[in-house]
Amino acid sequence: MKNKNKKIIIISITLILIIIISIMVGCSFLKETKVEEPTNKVEVVDKIEAFGYQLEDRDTEIYKATFLELKNVLASSEVNDEEYAQLLSKLFLIDLYTLDNKISKYDVGALDFIYETEQEKFKNKLLDTMYKLVLDNSNHKREQELPIVKDVLINKVENTEYKKNNVSFKGYKVWADIQYEKDLGYDKKVVLTILKEENKLFVVNLSVL
Repeated sequence: MKNKNKKIIIISITLILIIIISIMVGCSFLKETKVEEPTNKVEVVDKIEAFGYQLEDRDTEIYKATFLELKNVLASSEVNDEEYAQLLSKLFLIDLYTLDNKISKYDVGALDFIYETEQEKFKNKLLDTMYKLVLDNSNHKREQELPIVKDVLINKVENTEYKKNNVSFKGYKVWADIQYEKDLGYDKKVVLTILKEENKLFVVNLSVL
């Protein structure tokens, strides 16, 4: 009986030691195997508070310069809406078609400039089309070649009216050419429809020519 009890005790101690050693080895392995944290993070460096526009550190030089132009225009006591519409169109197109600085296909650009109720529909359409093939770049390891907008040329601006929910809004139609650092086959000629609600302009439609 005593020998049986001794065997049980020895087996129990052995099992406990095995468990302790396994835990120690496991913890050591976890310490050595560090989970790779995403390194591609975006910081906001400037804002146009009253209009909800923001500038990020990953934005291109042309976007930054255009953003500052818009900031000066919107700081005026009397905002020139046509000038506002042109600069908004440029920012919208630069951000939308510059895919090189996007972290993944879900990082859809230009949503700040879309009418709020249209944002989800607009994003989903892009996820099924232009952004569909954008690979993940959360750790700066992407080798995919993606478009970078070099410039946007405004060709024509016309006053227009846009009906939404049986309400007519004043706005603009803007014709623009998109120029890229390298031609990868993306859209080059577009028409934007922009409406004005209170003091803010929104993109409500994008047509490719």
